[in-house]
Amino acid sequence: MLSILYKKIFEEKWPSELGGVLLALLNTLLFLYSGPIGATNAVIADWGRWIYNFALLNLQSPVHFLQTSRYFPQSIMYIGLMVGVFLSALLAKQFNLRREKIGGYIQGFIGGALMGIGSFLAGACILGGLYSGIMGLSLSGFVMMAGLLAGVYIGVKFVMWQINRQADNLFSPDSRQINTASKDFIVKKNWRDIQPKIAIIGSLLVLAIVSVDTLVGTKFPSAALLSGILFGIIFQRSAFCFVAAFREI
Repeated sequence: MLSILYKKIFEEKWPSELGGVLLALLNTLLFLYSGPIGATNAVIADWGRWIYNFALLNLQSPVHFLQTSRYFPQSIMYIGLMVGVFLSALLAKQFNLRREKIGGYIQGFIGGALMGIGSFLAGACILGGLYSGIMGLSLSGFVMMAGLLAGVYIGVKFVMWQINRQADNLFSPDSRQINTASKDFIVKKNWRDIQPKIAIIGSLLVLAIVSVDTLVGTKFPSAALLSGILFGIIFQRSAFCFVAAFREI
């Protein structure tokens, strides 16, 4: 019975509709704490300042509205989001390191750079500018949606060109063999079985951090951390992706 329940919750994909409803409810609750999920441009600037300070350059952020504390709530929230995705993938026994060709890394870097530039030009990311913007009936959210649709159209055309090119090369007369699934993509059974145990240890560590903050009062934004973890779990379990939603249109 417990194994069936575990599989239903942590291994099987949640309906995307359920993910959307849970995200909307969680984002609405965030209004009561610090504001909706977003402000990625501020987070990127804050993380950049962390890196520079870590390198002993003592760089002062030009963005004056950023808090001087190293515990900037939005930054902790996005760290929590990554932790939540990681823990959820471990509980589902789906975590695996995959390698990409050099072209894939270059393409990923260019795509990430364009996203960073776009978030600063728009003053918000997809989450803050589109998702939370439309929830608040902001005109900027709908304008950003139009721009995203145009960008996705161009991106899909480029991806389809890549796919067709790879297909032509794969089935060309010069091709002597068809590559099958690489061993790099096969997760060994013992590694799969140990993943939930790692997730439990990670969850206990998060619980310890929140407990210390509650009992001692370290001014650590525990609510932001927990909110980010919940966002990450919902994203991973329901495969809810804003980029995929636009691409499917």
